[in-house]
Parts: sequence; C-alpha cells; structure tokens
Amino acid sequence: MKRISLVMGMLAVLSGCQNMGPEKASGIQSIYRGDNSVLYQVQSQLDSPDQAMRFAASSYQAGDLDQALFQYLRAIELDPKRYEALVWIGRIHRERGNTQLAEMAFADVLASDPDNLGALGELGLLNLAIRHHEKAQEFLLRAVGEDQRRLGGSPKVSLADVARLKVDSKSPVRVYNGLGVLADLREDFPVSEGFYRLAMQIDPRSPLVQNSLGYSYYLAGHWEQAERAYKQGISYEPAYHPLWRNYGLLLARMGRYEEAISAFEQVEKRAEASNDVGYICLVEGKLEEAEQFFRSAIEQSPAHYETAWDNLNRVQQIRRLRGMGGATSVGEPVAVIPGAEVRPVALP
Repeated sequence: MKRISLVMGMLAVLSGCQNMGPEKASGIQSIYRGDNSVLYQVQSQLDSPDQAMRFAASSYQAGDLDQALFQYLRAIELDPKRYEALVWIGRIHRERGNTQLAEMAFADVLASDPDNLGALGELGLLNLAIRHHEKAQEFLLRAVGEDQRRLGGSPKVSLADVARLKVDSKSPVRVYNGLGVLADLREDFPVSEGFYRLAMQIDPRSPLVQNSLGYSYYLAGHWEQAERAYKQGISYEPAYHPLWRNYGLLLARMGRYEEAISAFEQVEKRAEASNDVGYICLVEGKLEEAEQFFRSAIEQSPAHYETAWDNLNRVQQIRRLRGMGGATSVGEPVAVIPGAEVRPVALP
C-alpha cells in the first residue's frame, strides 16, 4: 500500500510542513499539528470511521476541502479498508489539479480492490482530463462493466454495446458522460448520444450531461439541437459556467454576436466577452467583425486588456499576409470537453 507516501504528499499540499520532523509523519493526525492544531482539535477526536466519513462529506459540500481531506484520511486511519475514503481523497486531488497524488490514491485502492467502481471511474476521468484517451477508455469501460455487473449484466463492455446497457439512479453519471465525450472525440456521434441518453436516465437534470450533449450536437453541426440542449441545461443550473461558455461559442458561430456576448457575460466581464467573440470571428476569417470586437474590448478596458491588443495585432498581421499573397491559419478556439471539465477558452 502507498498510504504512507500519500500522507507524506499531503504534508506539502495541506500543511506547508516546513517545520515537521520525520517523527511527526508517522500518523495521519500529525499532518495537522502545529499551525493547524487549534483548527482541527475537535474534529481529530472523531473515533468512528462513519463519523469521519459524514463529517468529511459535509465539509466537502461546504467547500472546505482541507477539512474534508483530513477527515477522509482519519477514516482510513480508523478503518484501513474504507476504500471509499481513499477514492474521495483522489477525487479532491483531481479537482485541485494534483494529478500525481490523485493517481496515487486511485492506484492504492485498485491494488487492494481491483474491481472498485469508484476508483476505476475516477482514474478514467483523470486520464480523460489530461488527454490520455486510450487509458481513459480502458478505465471508464471497466467502471461501466462493474456497474453492469451490479445490475446483473456482463462486465465485459465495449463502446459498441451502448444500446444494451442498463442504468439506475446509483450508476455513475460522470462515467457514462465521459464515455460519450470519448466517442465525440472520434466523431462517433450516434454512440456518444447513446451514452449521454444513459447519463440522462441516471440524472435527468444534470447540467453536465446537457452541456456534453449540446457540445456533441455542436460538433456534429446540429446547431439548433445544440442550442436546445444548452438552454435546457441552463434552466437546470443557471450558475453552471461551462454551459454559458459553450452557448456563447455556439451563438457566435451562428453570427448572433450580441447574444453571444450576453452569454459570455454570465461568466466574465464584458471586455473579455467582446474579445472572445472577436477571436471566434478571427478563426472564421471574418476580420472586419473581429477587429470591431477587439477594439470594443480595448475601449471597455483600455489599460488592462492586453489580450485584445494582441489579437488586434494578429488581425493586422493576417491582413498584411493576405496582401502579400501568403497563406494564413488561425487555430480553432478551444471549447469545453464537457466530461473532463476542461476550462473552455476561446482565446489563443
């Protein structure tokens, strides 16, 4: 087991621990001695793994991730086979971008419990986020296989089996959504839609799934269906930023620029929204429109918005190249890979 290494990694991530000697690294509670002793004095006295799990869950929901990590580690200390706690530790590290610690936690679970659905799914999502697509597919399919086993089916699953799969409310929605994303990356839109439909059966009001479905329709060129999916997702959770970003991207591609700016403004300032729309115009070769939006962004934030100046310079460079008869190329703006929660950016 790698828990000692995992705990040591937590020292740097959570406590700063410059003053800790080797003798203090022997127990999980020692992570929070010193500067953190007052903050965690009461919580560290929990003597039941169930209590620690409940406290950790409530801390996670409240956004106190340090406290949640501490209590999940406390649960493992009290019950070394409480693999769910270690999965949660890995999930929190994944969300924080601590890839190495997340992988360590998931691998630790799988070393003792190779068919652990939670660890398989999280490791698949982690690999999807860092664009290791083959590994992501392997682990996500294994997770779906374990879910099918739970439901009385065969654990041997491929992407082509999407039509025969069964789900219920306990199925891992993000795993099925992630397989839809992988199918989208191969432009296999019927398969991706099948996985998104399964995900919607699991959680009918998931903004994540609606965002994924909308982006799938967008990639397939079905823009009206994409718009419906985005609007549906926004109605479920108006504060879900990836929906607004992808909706803004779609509206800009449709030439509905003011609506696109309004969508982007739900998650960023108007100057940034104007720049985003301008960049999409730039990608499409609409230099007049791009210049208009870049200049608008500069006017709204003249002293602080260097990105719009850079993009405006790109417009002028492309014009010069065209005048000289040279080829021009601007990369496609990056949007959301929905299942992986990659931050969408329509900027260079």
